[in-house]
Amino acid sequence: MRTARTLAVAVCAAAALAACDTPTPSVEPVEQPTAADLRLDPMFARAATEFQVPVALLKAVSFTETGWQFARGEHSDMEGLAPAYGIFALRGERLERGARLAGVSVAAARTDPEASIRAGAALLRAEGQAQQVSGSDLAAWEPAVASFSGIANDEARAGYVSNGVYRALRLGVNDAEQASLAAHPGVRIAPAVLPTGPRYTTEYGPAIWTPSPNYTSGRSGYTIALVVIHTCAGNYSGCWSWLTNSTSGVSAHYVVGQTDIGGGVTEVRQLVDEDNTAWHVGKYWQGYPTNPRSVGIEHGGFSYGSNGYGPWPAVQYNTSATLTCDIVKSRAIIRDRDHIIGHYQPDPVNRAHDPGQGFPWADYMSRINSCVGGGTSPAITVDSNTGSPGTDARFTVSANWTASTGTAGYYGTGYYYASTAAVSDPADFEFYLPAAATKAVSAWYTSGTNRSTTAPYIIYNASGTELGRRSVNQQSGGGAWQSLGSYSFSAGWNKVSLSRWTTSGYVVIADAVRIQ
Repeated sequence: MRTARTLAVAVCAAAALAACDTPTPSVEPVEQPTAADLRLDPMFARAATEFQVPVALLKAVSFTETGWQFARGEHSDMEGLAPAYGIFALRGERLERGARLAGVSVAAARTDPEASIRAGAALLRAEGQAQQVSGSDLAAWEPAVASFSGIANDEARAGYVSNGVYRALRLGVNDAEQASLAAHPGVRIAPAVLPTGPRYTTEYGPAIWTPSPNYTSGRSGYTIALVVIHTCAGNYSGCWSWLTNSTSGVSAHYVVGQTDIGGGVTEVRQLVDEDNTAWHVGKYWQGYPTNPRSVGIEHGGFSYGSNGYGPWPAVQYNTSATLTCDIVKSRAIIRDRDHIIGHYQPDPVNRAHDPGQGFPWADYMSRINSCVGGGTSPAITVDSNTGSPGTDARFTVSANWTASTGTAGYYGTGYYYASTAAVSDPADFEFYLPAAATKAVSAWYTSGTNRSTTAPYIIYNASGTELGRRSVNQQSGGGAWQSLGSYSFSAGWNKVSLSRWTTSGYVVIADAVRIQ
């Protein structure tokens, strides 16, 4: 089964819109296949007949769950939830129950497209029986669809039903390579009665405020320096519902939907205030905990682009890039791939497919830079061999340090070295900032077996206040920029000092420092 394909939602044409006022048809329209042998269509038809559910409803539910992707259980990013499988993204107990009702093995429901569709159809029929619903009246199945979703949050469940399943039914879906769903413009369901209407956030205007209890107040003394991109491995409504469920123990600051709600944007929910720490990454990034230093953005859907999955919906990552642009500007986050990262970067083992190989990073970063303006963040490089003072960079070292080009891989025209000892005799890399800003600091050195494994870099602001220090093993990682972290500097001449005061018997290498 080929899973890579482009989805095209067939929007009501003018003639069809006129039909939106017609009464709900009592008999389900006959599907008009757009190709002689659409691969999923016959499977949906057989399952609908076998389990006596409307084939259009079966297709609409599966499209809302997966976009007719075949979930392989390998992309789960939803902590506390079992991985999703098949055309209906069934998980855990629901997967087992669906397989049992359909008379197929769990293994088949996980791996075989037709078995997974039969498992989904069997579950939908069971929900219909529980709600005393049957027949071809699509609107009458609304309570069964709501129950099928398994979503506990009332608003999220209403969104799943109305903006997901019944929207797909009304507009239809035309995927010429995989399946098709004819438009049913006359289908109407009563709007859900919710306790309150949408409340938009003041932190990011377009986002609907849907608070999660799963967060830590404040930032534990860290500065926000990262944006982490995730994919939910599930539908949008179920995703934000789970992240706002107190029993899940996970959250993110934002969740971005997949469906165009008009004007080329998707719906965005904000779950956690940016000044507080959301629980979305359990690993460290570049030596520091990720959560207290980051804003987390989840995306409804799956990690498209991996193992033949289709592309990310452009409307989704365009909306996401606009959101990230707003965060980057307000938080002075550096616009590079060390600071706008995927979950796979701090956790390449457990989240290797998050957000997935197909995430359009180059286009995403380009859109952010274009939105922010001014091109990419300018860098200041303090090279030990360019002389001093400079207009925005200067390097100073005592006569106890020796200039050298003895080891290849140095930056510019050479470097300095000195023996480690209990003395206060640092090499100072200074740089000038016209205004206070948060900047990433990286160091360049040459590696060798006589280098210190605990070379101490100490970071100061323009007032001489120490902002932090990093101990670097200079025996490895030479000939490349190595991150020393991000810091909030003040206006004026700030400084990164490489100290000699560490374990004796080695040398420390002062080559270059980059500020970006």
